[in-house]
Amino acid sequence: MSGDRFLLPLPGELAHTHDGLRLRSHGSGPTVLWVHGYTMDSTLWRPLWELLPGFRHVGVDLPGHGGSAPLEPGVTLPGLAARITGVARAEGATRLVGLSFGSTVALQMALDAPDVADRLVLGAPTPSGGPPDPAARKRYIELLMLRRMRGAEAAGGLADLWMSAPPDIFRGTERHPALRARIRSVVARHSWAELDNGAMAALSAPVHTPADLAGIRADTLALTGSADMPVFHANAATLAENVPRCATAVVPDSGHLPFLERPEEVATAISTQLDRSVWHLA
Repeated sequence: MSGDRFLLPLPGELAHTHDGLRLRSHGSGPTVLWVHGYTMDSTLWRPLWELLPGFRHVGVDLPGHGGSAPLEPGVTLPGLAARITGVARAEGATRLVGLSFGSTVALQMALDAPDVADRLVLGAPTPSGGPPDPAARKRYIELLMLRRMRGAEAAGGLADLWMSAPPDIFRGTERHPALRARIRSVVARHSWAELDNGAMAALSAPVHTPADLAGIRADTLALTGSADMPVFHANAATLAENVPRCATAVVPDSGHLPFLERPEEVATAISTQLDRSVWHLA
């Protein structure tokens, strides 16, 4: 599968804005809302969308990402989830796919608005308030320092620093040069404004407790890459233990970004999950 062609919109892909958020849509059928990870945007979903016919795919650029308006300081995770829930309702989506930080948002949506979360697919699942990866925390501090020293001139350097290992967020992409180049082009155009105004701080404050997770009624699938960091395998186990209808699976030969690294391998599992009749509690 050629990486370069996914730099361009897919045939029939549409783009518009809702509540200051950039949306991209492709295909027809039941609507699926896709929520990307930190520093990414919805253009990276294109390879998976091509592999998942029979659905109408809607990708949202989170605030401060891609073509969306900036993330304002003080916005909480429930506040962000409510805004993305507004998109889901406007687009008629009751199926959610989230990757890494996008999975955090999707979980909050499932907690606060169960009517828009019949089915969940979570890649590199990240309940809010879980134990952070120490290397990722150290890297974020390094990003803050570089931004303060070099300002807007640091954009390319920030992208390279963020994508270097450790942490191993992007390590799996090293075996997929075209994908890695495509991701870097997205990360390099990220504004990094949240490093200036501290807007990400409030998003990481809430904690998804076991009692919270037990209240999720969505039919849930948590996928982790076989070579992902241990904390994310632990997160998947936490979801399986506490979310009433949650299955887990491991994607072979994949790191932290299985949806992007191994789209052919995950497409069948995602399609099955999104097509599944909603389970009913006894």
